[in-house]
Amino acid sequence: MEIVVALFAGVIGAAMGGIWTRDILNGVGFDASLGLWRARESETGDLMVWHWLAEYGTAGLLVLGAVLLLAGAALAVPITLLGLGSLVYSSTNSLGWALAQPERRPYAVPMAVGLVGGLISAAVLLLGI
Repeated sequence: MEIVVALFAGVIGAAMGGIWTRDILNGVGFDASLGLWRARESETGDLMVWHWLAEYGTAGLLVLGAVLLLAGAALAVPITLLGLGSLVYSSTNSLGWALAQPERRPYAVPMAVGLVGGLISAAVLLLGI
C-alpha cells in the first residue's frame, strides 16, 4: 500500500505545484503591481508570498515523501506524514474558500480529494497497512 500512498502523494504534490505555478504566471487572484514578493491577494489584500510558501512547501514535501517511499528510505514515512498533514490542513482550509462562492465550487472537488486522500494515506502509513 505504500506504493499507492507514494503515487497519491507524488501526483497531488506535482499537481499543487503545477497549478500554483500556472496561476502565478497568469496573475490569477492577486495584484503584483508592486512586485511578486509584495503581491497581494485580490479580495483580502493579504500578502501572497506566505501562502505560496505554504503551498509550495506542501507540494515539495509530498513529492519528496513519494520519492523517499519508493526508495525505501528511513525518513520516508515521517516526511510523507508531514506532507500529508499539510495537505489535509490546506485542503480543509481551501474547502471553505471554494464553497464560499458559487463560481469557486468546481475547486471543491480536488480539495475534497486532497482531504480524504490525505487522511486515508496518513492512516495507511501510521497503521502500516
